Amino acid sequence: MRITEVALEDIKSYGDRTAVPIEGGVTAILGENGAGKSTVQEAIGFALFDSLPFNNNEFVREGASSGTVEVTFEQDTQRGTERYRVVRSVGRSKYGVHRYDPDAEEWIDQNIDSKKQLVDWLCARFDVEDGDELSSLWSSSIGVPQTRFLSDFSQTPRNRKATFDALLNLDAYEESWETLKDVPDAIESQQQDLRRDIDTLTGEVQGLPGERAEAESLANDVETIEARIEQKTGELSEKKEEYEELEAAEEEIDRLGQEVDSLEREIDTTTDNLGTAEEELAAAEEAQEKCEANREGYSRYKEAREQQDELEEQEVERDALVEERGEQEDTIQAIEFKVEQLEEDLEELEAARETLESRETKKERYEELGDRIESLKDREDDVEALEAKIEQLAEEIESKEREFEAKEETIAEIEDEWEATTEPEALSDKINDREASRKQLKSERERLEEQLDRLRDTAVDAPCPTCDRPLKEDHRSKTIEQREARIKEIETEREELAEELDALRERRDAAREVKQRVDKLPVHREKIQSLEGEIEDLHAEKEETETKLAELEDELADLPDLESEREDLEEAYDEYQTAEFRVKEHADVPDELEAKRAELEEEQSVLAEIEDELEQFEGLDEELEEVKETLEETESAHQTYIKHEQQASQVEERRERVEDLESELADLEADLEKTEAKLEETKASFDEERFETLESHIEELKNDLAGDRRSLEHKKENLGEVRETIEELEEKLEERQEKLQQLKELKADQQFADWVRENVREAGPKMREIITDRIGSRANELFRSIRGASAETLEWTSDYEIIVHDADVRKSFSTLSGGEKMAAALAVRLAILEQLASVGIAFLDEPTANLDRQKKRNLVTQLKQLDSFEQLTVISHDQTFDSMTDYTITIEKDQQTSEVSVN
Repeated sequence: MRITEVALEDIKSYGDRTAVPIEGGVTAILGENGAGKSTVQEAIGFALFDSLPFNNNEFVREGASSGTVEVTFEQDTQRGTERYRVVRSVGRSKYGVHRYDPDAEEWIDQNIDSKKQLVDWLCARFDVEDGDELSSLWSSSIGVPQTRFLSDFSQTPRNRKATFDALLNLDAYEESWETLKDVPDAIESQQQDLRRDIDTLTGEVQGLPGERAEAESLANDVETIEARIEQKTGELSEKKEEYEELEAAEEEIDRLGQEVDSLEREIDTTTDNLGTAEEELAAAEEAQEKCEANREGYSRYKEAREQQDELEEQEVERDALVEERGEQEDTIQAIEFKVEQLEEDLEELEAARETLESRETKKERYEELGDRIESLKDREDDVEALEAKIEQLAEEIESKEREFEAKEETIAEIEDEWEATTEPEALSDKINDREASRKQLKSERERLEEQLDRLRDTAVDAPCPTCDRPLKEDHRSKTIEQREARIKEIETEREELAEELDALRERRDAAREVKQRVDKLPVHREKIQSLEGEIEDLHAEKEETETKLAELEDELADLPDLESEREDLEEAYDEYQTAEFRVKEHADVPDELEAKRAELEEEQSVLAEIEDELEQFEGLDEELEEVKETLEETESAHQTYIKHEQQASQVEERRERVEDLESELADLEADLEKTEAKLEETKASFDEERFETLESHIEELKNDLAGDRRSLEHKKENLGEVRETIEELEEKLEERQEKLQQLKELKADQQFADWVRENVREAGPKMREIITDRIGSRANELFRSIRGASAETLEWTSDYEIIVHDADVRKSFSTLSGGEKMAAALAVRLAILEQLASVGIAFLDEPTANLDRQKKRNLVTQLKQLDSFEQLTVISHDQTFDSMTDYTITIEKDQQTSEVSVN
């Protein structure tokens, strides 16, 4: 993994979006205390590892409601190197992950919009189990905060064990021992359950032999019944065959009897139908005679009817022409009226044109005066507006001058107050110094208390734990007294420092408030310059407005004379307006009059054509009257012919019907004679007594078979139940054998669980010794390289204590100097990182405290030789790193805002 960029916006001392590029190898992030160096490390921990050593609200820039962190990193996967950008905000819920697509040259959203989704995605990326392990990976390994860098090694043995067991995953052994505590009891409970089950199954399978004997007896009974059923079934089949032959003869007798009855009914029906057909034939012949008698009258009526239809069509056409003539006469009358109106309008048009010509000059003068008067009246309102504007400008000038004086007074007050105030950064440095002193006093007190405990516990003549000389009682008493006195002095000094810190913090808070006001001085000065320009502009605008007012008052003095002249011209203007309206109104009258006259001639021509067409319909009414008389004379003959025409047309059809029925009757009588003869023959061959005997025997055989089948079904059902019982008992017998085997296996499992649990607990300390020995060996190499002293060696004990051996002198971590502590802690931290940090990056915050220049150079040399890391980042206020590392980022603070530069 490689981080390529960190971007911060409104995060602590960072304002607008600030990008911090990070390269591979060893990078130094340099800057004064408070410049914002550690904020870069904190931002990475927050975005990628969900770790922040303080409240989220403290991470937002003062004055801002929210801030945003973006971290871009590359990671090698099976698909190649992939680049991601993680976005996380503070003060609002904004989360996001984007993957860069090099083919499309764009960032692809990964659809992550909640903290849970982001943490789950990061855990998968860095191969950790959950969010707690993700945060611990950062705070205990990759990005250890400056405050914990040394303090983790200064803890009591128990606290050191809790810290480093969790980091090295050795607490898993103790947790496994606790988890396995209930396993043997659970196995014993399972054994008891199995024993009870085995006892129950043993009692249930005792009846298995009796069930097997019962099944064999039932199988024999089934075989006997099936043989008897087979014999009776054959006998029943033979009797059924004979019975069916007799039954068929009986059915034939019944069928022939029914056929005789049916033929007799058909003969009766056909005889009746023949009589009806003969009557209908006679009626049709009579209708035919009547039609012949009235045929001439029917023909005359039909011809007259056709002539009447033709004449009525002519009547409709004539009536339409008459109606059209009336409408045409109305149209001509309307056109003549319109022509008269247009002639009158033409006279009005000529008179109006004469009026326009005579009143033209007076009309133009009237309108000119109106425009002038209207313009002057509109400007009367401008007088009041200009006067109000002049008054408003005077008030604004006075207000701006007062604001100008107030700003000058504010600037003077702030400058006087700042001159009497100490710089907040200087007070922060003093506070940091005092806090560091209190921490050092606390560490010294803890070290003295540890020495007191060891002095009290050490036997006489044993090596002194403070100086390695033989311990005497008077030396012990004197040393204890000195340590106790020093502890009291430390408490007094810490109390004095606490009081001084409270006072300094109050002064710093007050100084920060003054500093905030001082930072706003450029704004106040810019406001003064702005006010000066505004006042000057207002004076110029006021003078310009006063000039416009004077000019307007001069023009308004001529208004009464202009109004009087316009009143004299008003009558002539009205006459012109009326005449102009008439001209516009009648402008189309000449063309309309000419068109109407032409239209009148055309309509009169159409009326003449209609009159000519009506002449051809003369005598139409007389012809219609003659046709009506002919229709009345022939009406009776026409109705008689129509009434009998259909019946007369059926004579031939009804004659054929009579002949068909006579032939059908003869055929039916012949069929009846044949069927009666066949019926007598069939009756003679049927044996009714044998038929009844067979029916009785068949019924007896069916009843016997039904009984045998019921008995067979009952026996089979009992046999099935017994076999199911046998199958169940055999399954239980098999289950009993399986449970006996399970019981045997559980006994072995219980013995194994007891053995595993004890060995897991014993493995924890052994693994701790192995791991601390391996890490300690590597840490010793790093320590000696950093220190540059071949006589010194480092040991990291199994209880995580750092021991430094200098020739024959054994020194614990608490007795080491500041430089020795930092070198030892660095060596162990780097060795742990090599062992555990699979992500390939690490951050060291102020790792060179108390190291001289050569030891710093030794440290950088060792960092460059650590092959396990693609990136190592050193955060420091020491500018000597600028020339030692591969890459340098400098962070400076200007007006409370951090700025980044890359070297």
